[in-house]
Formats: sequence, C-alpha cells, structure tokens
Amino acid sequence: MAGGVPADERAGAVNAAILGVLIAIGLALGGYFIGHGLLVARRGERYVTVKGLVERNVRADLGVWTISYAAAAAQLADANGAIQQDQAIVTAFAQNHGFLAGEIEVQPTTVTDTFANQFDNRPPNAAQRYLIKGGIKIRSTKVDKINEASQATGELVKQNVVLGENYPQAPQYFYTKLNSIRPEMLADATRSARAVAEQFAEDSHSRLGAIRRASQGVFEITSRDASSESSVSNDQQSSIEKKVRLVSTIDYYLVSH
Repeated sequence: MAGGVPADERAGAVNAAILGVLIAIGLALGGYFIGHGLLVARRGERYVTVKGLVERNVRADLGVWTISYAAAAAQLADANGAIQQDQAIVTAFAQNHGFLAGEIEVQPTTVTDTFANQFDNRPPNAAQRYLIKGGIKIRSTKVDKINEASQATGELVKQNVVLGENYPQAPQYFYTKLNSIRPEMLADATRSARAVAEQFAEDSHSRLGAIRRASQGVFEITSRDASSESSVSNDQQSSIEKKVRLVSTIDYYLVSH
C-alpha cells in the first residue's frame, strides 16, 4: 500500500483511465469517418441525367414484295388451270422488270370449296365454287426496281389477272446495315449528351465529374418523314428513304468547384 491506496485500486483506476481515452479516440475517429462518409454520399447524390440524340438518314437496301392473285371456277381442274396461267404471267412480269429467278419465290396455293363453308348464308355460286389463291414473293436488293414494278401492276390487270384480296399490297423496304453505323452513332449520342451536361454544370456553378450510369438506348428505324416516335409500322416500312434515331441516357456526377 502506498499513500494509503491499495495497489489493486490504483491499477483499476489506471485501466479505467486508459479505457476512457481509447473510447474517446474511437468516438472521435468514428465521427470523422461517419462525417466523411456522409460528405462523400452527399457529393455522390449530386448528378444530372441528360439525353443525347442523334439521327441519320439512310436508304433501304432490301425490298420484299408479294404479288397475290386468285382464280375461281365451277370445276377444280379449271380453277387450277387458271391459277397456273396467272402464276406464269406474274412470274414473267417480275422477270421483265429485271428480277432473277433467285429473287422470285412462288408462294403456296390455297384451295377453298365455297360449298363447304357452313358459315356463309349467301346462296352458293356454282360458277365460282372452287377458289384458288396464289402469289409470288420478290425479295431483292434492287429496291428501285421493286418500286417501279409496284407501280406497273396495271400490266397484270390487262392480262386478266385477278389480283388477290390483299391488293394493293405495298412493297416493304428494310435497312439491314445498322451494325456498320452503330459505333459512330453511339459516339455521336455520347458527345451530344456530354455537351448538354457540361452546359448544365456551368449553369449550376459546378464541374462535370465521371459517368454515374449510362444507357445506350434503342435504335429506331422509321420513314424519313415520320413525325412520331412510335415503333416501326407498315407505313414506315413502305418507305425507301428512312431515318435511324438513337437516344442515349447518361448520368454525370456534378462536382463543386
């Protein structure tokens, strides 16, 4: 015993003092890291979402056109003979307009016995009992020739070809080389988005930081004169001149000066 205080009590007091100092240091460090973390989080929450728009006019490089025709007769053999004649006439029409055999595909024929239609209340027409429908499909990169031929179907009418119930069916035109312009359009959309973000940062007295998140967006192919942003419709597919559109969405962090 020294100074009237037992040794074990003095040791306990020293340990308590050391523990208190350690706790104080821990609380101080914890407060620093928590405060620093909140500061980082608050900085991270400051970002701007911008969209980059890019459009490019292109020309269709593939055309698909189906010419359908029909024939009816009292006897099946007569109807079949008429449809075979129509097929020969329509095939010759396609060849005369510059399409090769490999670009012309004969479509399957369908036969309907109108007398067997239990849901038709009209009196049967014996002269047109058997109805046969057929067609050919032209698939070619000669889009201009398809366009010209589609405007000359009067030649078929003059040869007594009864064009099918889907007539007039407009050719459909497609752009198949999107991959060749995709990288450049993505780069242009990113530059467009960054320009908008930089202007926003300047107006908010900030500077632009790193990209927080980016979404490429979807490439849309419409007719060149399309006024809406809806998905591709048949009307848009009937146009040779097209427009490729891309909207990219990017989040940029904003950093205080």
